[in-house]
Amino acid sequence: MSRIGPSVWARLWNNVNKAISREPDKIYVGTDSVGNRFYEYRQGRNARSNIKRGYDNETQGGPKPALEWEAWLKGTRRFPPSDEEIKLNRLRQQKQLAEDNITEKRAPKIASRGRGAGDVDQPKNYPKYSDMEVAPGAPNAKDKK
Repeated sequence: MSRIGPSVWARLWNNVNKAISREPDKIYVGTDSVGNRFYEYRQGRNARSNIKRGYDNETQGGPKPALEWEAWLKGTRRFPPSDEEIKLNRLRQQKQLAEDNITEKRAPKIASRGRGAGDVDQPKNYPKYSDMEVAPGAPNAKDKK
């Protein structure tokens, strides 16, 4: 009778070594324009449920990754973004900012001088009522008459 595959002891030894080492497989996925390198760390047999994602920052304290890469890191998106997609989103963002700037210039300027929501920077006076006590036990203005 011939054996197929490793023996029971070999499997046991491999499993013990895997449990002790705890070094996940680091799979390179991509690089962004700043130079950050993005990875997937696969652990366990079920490769889909045990995926952790991370990146190596080229410059300490440098800029954060692009929003598309952050979404991929958090697991919001399934596949990593392409450079073309990131460039297209940047162009859309710049176009929207230009349109917002034009709309802001066309909008009428309204200055508020009365009491309303526009005067939020001015302190508000607390209302005073003649039938309420100012100090507990002190006579009210009504009582003095």
